[in-house]
Amino acid sequence: MKKLLFLLASLLIAGSVYAQSPINGWPYHQEHEEHFFSPDGQHMTSDYGYYGWKPFGPTVGYALYGSRYRKAVSNKNWGIFLCCVAAPASAVLIGYGINDGVFGWSIVGGALCGASLGFGIPLWKKGRRELDWMMDDYIKNFGPKPYSANLSAGPTQNGIGLAFNF
Repeated sequence: MKKLLFLLASLLIAGSVYAQSPINGWPYHQEHEEHFFSPDGQHMTSDYGYYGWKPFGPTVGYALYGSRYRKAVSNKNWGIFLCCVAAPASAVLIGYGINDGVFGWSIVGGALCGASLGFGIPLWKKGRRELDWMMDDYIKNFGPKPYSANLSAGPTQNGIGLAFNF
């Protein structure tokens, strides 16, 4: 009986060691599991697109979210334009009115500057929030899943015990 148990244990250990070898596995799996990140962390490239997952961008945004993506990008771009171009131009108009002594231009410039910032900041924030939601949704539904297992002790579906999740 001891010989049979020893032989069975040896076969199980040999099979599990063989399964852990990095050479074995799915064909081409090891080459395509590489993910490359740009130095700023904004872009990820999967080797040869093996998983069929692309980083979130205009192509993916238009394909999955359509007009919602277009509206979010438009809101963000208009918000940036109003805050970074229109508000400083209005401030120049304020300075021009003060310099030339025409306070009507200063009042118009102040009103335009306030309106540009008052509409630009919420548009920028709304567009950015919507794009963030789309990116999070895309990663949750289509992103690569982690290939890890964990062992935890605590509450399980059938009481308290060990749970091996993979």
